[in-house]
Amino acid sequence: MLTASWHGLQALLDPTSMLFMSIGVLFGVLIGILPGLGGIAAMALILPFSLSLDPVAALAMLLGAHVATIFGSSITSILFNIPGASKSIALCFDGYPMTQKGEGARALGAAAMASLIGGLIGAIFLTLTLPLMKAIMMALGPPEYFVMALWGLSVIALFSSGSLLKGLTAAGFGLLLSFVGMDPVSATSRYTFGTLFLMDGLDFAVVVIGLFAISEMIKLYITGGSIVKEQKTSEMGNVWTGVRDVFIHWKLVLRSSLLGLFIGALPGVGASIGGIAAYGMAAQTSKTKESFGTGNIEGVIAPEATNAANEGGGLVPTLGFGIPGGESMAILLSAFIVMGITPGRDMLENHMDLVFSIVWIIVVANILTTIGGLLLAKHLVKITTLPSSILIPVLLPVCLVGSYAIKGRIGDVLVAVIFGFIGYIMDKYKYSRADMAIGMVLGLMLERYMHISIKLYGNLFFVTRPVTLILLLVVLSTLFFPFIRSFFSKKQTVDESGVQ
Repeated sequence: MLTASWHGLQALLDPTSMLFMSIGVLFGVLIGILPGLGGIAAMALILPFSLSLDPVAALAMLLGAHVATIFGSSITSILFNIPGASKSIALCFDGYPMTQKGEGARALGAAAMASLIGGLIGAIFLTLTLPLMKAIMMALGPPEYFVMALWGLSVIALFSSGSLLKGLTAAGFGLLLSFVGMDPVSATSRYTFGTLFLMDGLDFAVVVIGLFAISEMIKLYITGGSIVKEQKTSEMGNVWTGVRDVFIHWKLVLRSSLLGLFIGALPGVGASIGGIAAYGMAAQTSKTKESFGTGNIEGVIAPEATNAANEGGGLVPTLGFGIPGGESMAILLSAFIVMGITPGRDMLENHMDLVFSIVWIIVVANILTTIGGLLLAKHLVKITTLPSSILIPVLLPVCLVGSYAIKGRIGDVLVAVIFGFIGYIMDKYKYSRADMAIGMVLGLMLERYMHISIKLYGNLFFVTRPVTLILLLVVLSTLFFPFIRSFFSKKQTVDESGVQ
């Protein structure tokens, strides 16, 4: 095993492989910045250029681009409230408020370091658990996926500041939108109004671009000024303060990374679920829960660590069993097929050095991306101080082009604009856009796995399946944990005052 690891590292350190990895990382950052694209688009665009290369160089370019999009999409999420990819939506919740308070550099520093640590944990996990993962995956099925989607919905209460009813209304609207298109079980069209355009449903990335990015452009146009509302001291807005925050909250980084690994290893769940779940877990276990959504650094660290670790988790079923852990891993599988490599037993027995090359690629690509991110962060935040008369003409076309580039449909541009106005109205009247996005991203997952679970295991599947029951108890414990902690802290305060 050590010999294979050494050979894998040697193959990666070849000048040609390092050159193509650097090209991939640079390309990934640029693609990540464009709204709605992310790692899937980066790998799809770069795939044709990699097929004629040596396997290690090709994988270095592909995975380097994919890893770099994580931080690239975080940049626009934090600085402009524009999710570069759907998995980065949770970065908007606290990252953008930090930018508005003049702490954009701190948020970028924390995101870069959390991404590095999460990526390294993902690489270690990939190395250690390939032989064990089959047994774990076989124990999970649709009922367990359904419970995890329920766990994601528990985040709704976090954003319902002032009115839980408004939060539930926004989430319900998001769930309703997720049902537009074909029913996943009966193939019946729903809410399509007889149009072919809506048969595939509303693309989540397009809706998010409108809901967060375009609505912010509208708000910025009406209010004027710049994104930064107040300027913090140089210490609070420092990149290295964000790096230090990551090590202060090392337990949160570890928990979030483990969550990302778990969700990444589950085929079909998706990284956007992981980011939202990590955000909810961070808020429910934080001592400053009330500050989430207003610029809490923990709300940046948790989803970023999860997103980075998710890549290592997604590679486990991809390399071990030939089952893609997500859409981007399906593109990686196609690259393996062209190279004449069969993932699974054959790969683990005959191409172990290539497996370790992939592990080293994740490590080195994360290091390169983090170094670049930390060096550029303090320069990038200067863009947020520009007046709206300069920012809007630059950012609005980028949002519109991004919404068109996702599927190449002009109708998606109109959808983004419509949801831009909807997002502005929701923000004005204090209806949580985050709750709506969470409802939409989890709606299809809830419906699909509930139908399958009932058909396979009956109406009481959550009781008859031991693993499902355990996960359900975990979900309930995380829901009630803040209330229990609050009760005991109040009781302790009363007892101490009584003693005094």
